[in-house]
Order: sequence, then C-alpha cells, then structure tokens
Amino acid sequence: MNNTIKCLMATISASIIFLFGQYQAQAAASLKIGYVELKEVFENYDKAKAAEDTLKKDVATEKQKITQLGTTIKNLHSELEQKKDLLQPAEKAKKEAEIKEKEQEFSELWNKTTKALDAKRQELEENLLEEIKAEIKNYGTKNGFSAILDSRVFFFGDPGMDVTQEIIKALNKK
Repeated sequence: MNNTIKCLMATISASIIFLFGQYQAQAAASLKIGYVELKEVFENYDKAKAAEDTLKKDVATEKQKITQLGTTIKNLHSELEQKKDLLQPAEKAKKEAEIKEKEQEFSELWNKTTKALDAKRQELEENLLEEIKAEIKNYGTKNGFSAILDSRVFFFGDPGMDVTQEIIKALNKK
C-alpha cells in the first residue's frame, strides 16, 4: 500500500507540473509585448523638433546678450590698460569698480540664464514625455498589447516587436 500511495502521489505531482506548464505556455502565447525607442521618438516627433528649435533660438538670443556684456567688459579692460598710466588714482579706482560691477553682472546673467534655460528644457521634455507615454498607452490599448517597454530596459527584442515608427506616426498625426 505504501508503494501505491507513492505511485499515486508521483502521478498527481507529474500531472500538476504538466498542467502548470500548459498554463504557462498558454499565458505566454497570449502576451503581446512591444518596445519603443524613446530617443528615436523624440528625434522624429514634430512637436519635439519644434520645441527644440524654439529652445535653440532662446539659447541664441541669451547667448547674444551674454556675448555683448562680455565684449563690453573686454573693452573696459582694454580702455583701462591703455589709460592706466594717465588716469588719476581715483579715476583708475572708479574704472576698476565699473569693471568689477560688470563682471558681477556677467556672472549673475550667466547663472540666471543657464538656470532658466535648463528649467525650460526640463519642463518641455517632461511635457513631451507625458504626451508620448499617453500615446504609447493609447496605441497599446487599441492594438491589444499586454505591455510596451522602453528599449533601454532590455537587451534583446525581436525587430517585429518594435512599435517606434507607429508611435511616431500617431504622434505626428495629432
């Protein structure tokens, strides 16, 4: 009787393992997984390109202001150097103070501009990412995907699972 119980237990265990394996195979077969190259989406999303162009223009405008102030400082230094022997000590001190003030203004402008442009870039990127994520979710839902992953989170994906171009097309239609 002991052998019969052991044999019965082995048969039940084997059946459970077999059924579990069948269940896993069916579950895996019903999964539909895709991936997207976010960098490529950002590079080819028309709204992201427009935002980048606007940001570049803002950078160019601010760079021009900073360059002009830098040129002013350079000219003040040159003027002081040329006239340093002719200036009275009080006049020389006044020029040096003016240069120091302009250098401080330059430093403050540089820091303020850098922070403002960085904040603007971050805000634009966050807003665009939210739009992209919403479109990926919408696309995934409409097309029966179980999951769409960022390509940076795995090492291999069949090229047929890449939905990047479809996401770009959907985003650019809006």
